[in-house]
Amino acid sequence: MKPSGMTGDQQNNSALRPNCVKAQTIMLDGTLDKDLVADASICNMLVRVGIERVDVVVYSIVSDNSLIYRSFPVASAVSRVKALESVVYENPLMLCDFRRVYIVIDTNDYVVVPAEVNDTDDASRIFLALHPGYDGTVERADTATRNAFMMFGIERELQGFIGRTFVGAVVMPHMAPLMRYFASKPGRGNSRRMVCNFRRSSVDVVMLDGNSLLQANTFLFSNPMDAVYYILASRSRHGLDPYNDEILLTGDQNIREEVTPVLRKYVSRVMPSIFPPQMFRAGKDAMRAPFDLIVTPLCE
Repeated sequence: MKPSGMTGDQQNNSALRPNCVKAQTIMLDGTLDKDLVADASICNMLVRVGIERVDVVVYSIVSDNSLIYRSFPVASAVSRVKALESVVYENPLMLCDFRRVYIVIDTNDYVVVPAEVNDTDDASRIFLALHPGYDGTVERADTATRNAFMMFGIERELQGFIGRTFVGAVVMPHMAPLMRYFASKPGRGNSRRMVCNFRRSSVDVVMLDGNSLLQANTFLFSNPMDAVYYILASRSRHGLDPYNDEILLTGDQNIREEVTPVLRKYVSRVMPSIFPPQMFRAGKDAMRAPFDLIVTPLCE
């Protein structure tokens, strides 16, 4: 089983994705006005700056069923900072003083670094070796695993806008919340786990052995069966047991429903990940939001 229309180099690369999204937002579910929240100081705001949209979640940490979710598709290709600026300035609620703001950046500009690398400069050099000529800022992100952390890049203009607009915001690449959330959850005995988080045309693959990270990649696909190939190839590379080592599926429901019966031909334990109950209590719209965004505050 091989992915359709992909070269050997592309099959081995986690993703080849543009650093721009589309701007000129199209409102989905209405504007985020200030009167939607009585007291922003007891609320968290989660923002995901994606390739095709900006997703925003606001919820109270003291009240159930308070969660508000908006997704803003964007049109005409411009930089991510322009896309985020457009959403922020068209939605006044986003400029309130929240208890905490989390920014998740959907990016392929990252590298997983062994925990033994203690020096930040050395870790940055590892990042630059994989991303030669990168001219943005390189930052560190925790994975909550015992053996690895991440170094990721963020465009200087985007970092500057976030710093000016959301003071004290926690910024991380989209892979970090997945690793942190699942690394903090106990697995089944000594078995290893694979987590697959689907979007319309990409899948994040995180593989864990207890609290140790085995793999973390994002793969692009044009056909869901390509995603199946990447998942099975990753399992084969690490020697996962088809009977005991489970696959947990999150993200886009339509893609999950399409790939699940195919994966079950090769792997016995393929199942949806249990949705975080604390976020479901925050509001049923949490299930509409990107999974990597909704678990972000649970990792603190």
